[in-house]
Amino acid sequence: MSQKLLTPILPEAMDFALEDVDELYRRKEQEEAVSDVLIRNLHVTEEDLSHMRFSAVIFENCIFQDCSFEKGEFTDVAFRACDISNCNFEDSYFNRAEFSSSKGMGTKFCGNTMLHTVIKDCNFNYANFDSSRLEHIRFTDSQIRGGSMTQCRCKAFEWNRANLENASFFKTMMKGMDFTDSTIQGLVMSDNCAEIKGAVVDLYQAAELAKYLGIIIKN
Repeated sequence: MSQKLLTPILPEAMDFALEDVDELYRRKEQEEAVSDVLIRNLHVTEEDLSHMRFSAVIFENCIFQDCSFEKGEFTDVAFRACDISNCNFEDSYFNRAEFSSSKGMGTKFCGNTMLHTVIKDCNFNYANFDSSRLEHIRFTDSQIRGGSMTQCRCKAFEWNRANLENASFFKTMMKGMDFTDSTIQGLVMSDNCAEIKGAVVDLYQAAELAKYLGIIIKN
């Protein structure tokens, strides 16, 4: 990468642990930013948490199901052992963020600006990143099978042992992305497969991608 991928800047010890969902609601109602807080063991379903601002926050062992974080701001945040499946993060901003050992199945990240973000050991199957700006992103040991990354603007993107089966990259340029240790069967692209130009693949992956162009490779 031309610029080093930055990690979240977090306090060594949090002064306050937020374990009461009512406190989260209070801060939303008062339009108060959530900063320097450990948010732990919350279980929240179908709640509107849109437009909230989080800074220097660790989410630990939380479950947010079908919640809306639309147009939120997340700076220096870490999601650890959390479940954010089917949540809505549309039009949100992430900078120096980390998702580890978490689930985000079917989660919507459409229209996001996502910078310096690491997704490690996560299940993001069917997650939707359509029309997002994605810069300095690293997916490691994670799944995004059936995910959608159409019409994204990508820069400095790393795939390390990712499962991308049947993911859509329609009109998203993959130039410079290295897929050699990842799974890319069944990718969805445009008819001329222009998206794959400049991507790095191994011989077996090249043979798989050649099928999109109607090329038959004989042994």
